[in-house]
Amino acid sequence: MLTAQPTDVVLTELLDALPDAVIWMRAIRDQANRVINLKIEYANQKAQAMAKGVYQVNTGTLVLGDNGHEQAESEKTFRDLCTVLEANQPQEFSYFNEKLNSWLLINRTKLGDGVLSVTRNISALKAAEQINSQQANLLNSVLDSSSSGIKALQAVRDENGAIIDFVVIVINQMGATIRQRSVREIVGNQILQLFPGVRESGLFDQYVQVAETRESRRIHTKYPGGAAESWYDMSLVPFGDGLTVTYTDSSENRKAQQALEQSADQLRTVIDSAQVGIYLIHPVWNETGQIVDFQFRMANQMLASYVGQEPDVLIGKRVSDWFPNYLQNGLFNRYVVIYETGRTQHFNFHYKTDDVDFWISITATKLGDDVLITFSDYTDLKKLQQRLEAFATELQTIIDTSQTGIFLFSPVRNEAGEVIDFRFRVANRQLASYVGQEPEAVVGALGSQWFPDYKTNGLFDVYYKTYITGESQRFDFHYDGSGIDVWLDIMATKLGDEVLVTFGDYTPLKKLQQQLEKSVVSLQRSNKNLEQFAYVASHDLQEPLRKIQAFGDILQSQYASVIDESGADIIQRMQSAASRMQILIKDVLAYSRIATRRETIGPVDLNQIVRDVLMDIETAISDKQAVITVGQLPTISKADAAQLRQLFQNLISNALKFTRTDPMAPAPAISITAQHVYGRNIPELAVAPTDADQPFYLIEVTDNGIGFDPRQAERIFQVFQRLHNRSEYQGTGIGLAIVQKVIENHHGYIQADGRPGEGATFHVALPA
Repeated sequence: MLTAQPTDVVLTELLDALPDAVIWMRAIRDQANRVINLKIEYANQKAQAMAKGVYQVNTGTLVLGDNGHEQAESEKTFRDLCTVLEANQPQEFSYFNEKLNSWLLINRTKLGDGVLSVTRNISALKAAEQINSQQANLLNSVLDSSSSGIKALQAVRDENGAIIDFVVIVINQMGATIRQRSVREIVGNQILQLFPGVRESGLFDQYVQVAETRESRRIHTKYPGGAAESWYDMSLVPFGDGLTVTYTDSSENRKAQQALEQSADQLRTVIDSAQVGIYLIHPVWNETGQIVDFQFRMANQMLASYVGQEPDVLIGKRVSDWFPNYLQNGLFNRYVVIYETGRTQHFNFHYKTDDVDFWISITATKLGDDVLITFSDYTDLKKLQQRLEAFATELQTIIDTSQTGIFLFSPVRNEAGEVIDFRFRVANRQLASYVGQEPEAVVGALGSQWFPDYKTNGLFDVYYKTYITGESQRFDFHYDGSGIDVWLDIMATKLGDEVLVTFGDYTPLKKLQQQLEKSVVSLQRSNKNLEQFAYVASHDLQEPLRKIQAFGDILQSQYASVIDESGADIIQRMQSAASRMQILIKDVLAYSRIATRRETIGPVDLNQIVRDVLMDIETAISDKQAVITVGQLPTISKADAAQLRQLFQNLISNALKFTRTDPMAPAPAISITAQHVYGRNIPELAVAPTDADQPFYLIEVTDNGIGFDPRQAERIFQVFQRLHNRSEYQGTGIGLAIVQKVIENHHGYIQADGRPGEGATFHVALPA
């Protein structure tokens, strides 16, 4: 039974102010200690009102007997109460009571030798639950367990630092549901685009004031949106460069909430703030009348959880017993000021000790002779903000050190809503360097301010197309204007409501390309001149030679009788010189064609090439009685068959020409071998470092002829260079020059090793 003690009086007043029906029933037992009935020992005012005269709930009412007109229901209730009492198993259930025409939530718990029954009329909540049944799972996390919408907003500022919008960085599921959007549709977007009505309702101005003044506020506001106007109960708390908004759609329950607010602010706060910390404290004075501490008069579960206790343990204890640091960290002084001035304060506080570290948003107000404190823990959001800030710093460092230009463009619209320019929201150091600035000077400025030509040279149109269509575009662009002359590889991608642009500067490569193109044109001109020379050599030069040879033949055949021996010798020398001249012209023509033309490129079987060459020079081989050994040769995948034929014909003919003539000389012998090697494994050739890992076919042509001085190895490949005079060995000095040109055309290597009096070896490397 409740007594007339002061504490009990306060408790009775609190219980009577509750919106729930509270009944305590004591067990009545027989001599065998069996429960035979239960009697109501206490029922608060709400229980009387909720019964509506249908049931008797007065003190002294028996469960069995006093509600005889409801015997079946009374018996069932008795059995359920006995289960709670005997098994000490609490019960909580909801059901629809047809007699009261209400949905009831009943909680039964053993208390002493009786049962405490707390009944709440949840008709309004049940109706809301049926409409929004999908929200039941929101109890699984801190944000989504809230029956209120919660969102965090980040300020969007213009170049002058004025807030022009807010970006939603966090929103819980309830918040998204209230606004009839998905979380994905809302997060990352600006509220004026999502909910243009916030400006008309004045709510946007409230957001700006909280963000700028850093003062929390709570408002009840009407917001036009959707099919009808909506009422919201909102708590606005500064957070970072923005604020957090806790809001409840109170359209359907507004009248009920107003009635609750009028009846008891304290009870309303307890009920409406179930997911926040709440405690009521009373000052403790010393002998001189100075406040030296506060003691708990009421505390909820959330506050008690911070010290790992139940709320009842804290009641009556000093605040400093559980939170000793509050006397030094400024909280105690604030509470004293609030108590003495009666002024409500809203502030954020970082409570940190060796054991705890959390961020809370506090509202403290004087209530009678006490101070009521409510707080919400936004530690997770604060840590998220800190991580985001650290990530943003790291990301900016990465962006600024990148050799690629990176910037983010936000659209700028005119009064008609047309995009007329873009504004730099992000810019890295590479981009800023083009206008001789730091990134901070560029961010927030219009694109046309630092790059005025982009509005007329086509870049603005490309970015606008990406923004409108959402299609990414990659293209090369020559930016030439305002002192900037660069070639860029640009990638434009839509990112949210902005355009992300990255670009690489390949101006040095472009200039090199232009120089190469000029060199190619010059080389083509030279090749054309060579072709014209070849044409002259093959037509205009050979015709006079043919006439000289023809006239010489006529002189020898028709006038031999009238020409003396000296004249005949002169004619013979003339014919020989003309013949050599004709061979020289043919060799020069062959060399020029090798240097300027490539025939059909394709796979070439070297075995077949060598067989054809040996057949062509079969007579020379027979005359020299030479022995030629040919190993297995490869097929070159990309080669000119005609040129490779000339290569082998010149090498083999060269070996047959420079044979030894002394009586003890062995018969001429020529061997041709091949092997597959990598560039780094060919010590005989000066392979470029870039070809060290390139596979090659190493072909070696070795003879046992007269050889040559190794110091002449480079000279023998030069045009018209001969190591012997014409009387010893015939030739024009062009054959090996043709060989080298063929090797160059095929991106290969060649080197000759001479051994005077022993022979020579030609090392040829062709790409495999």
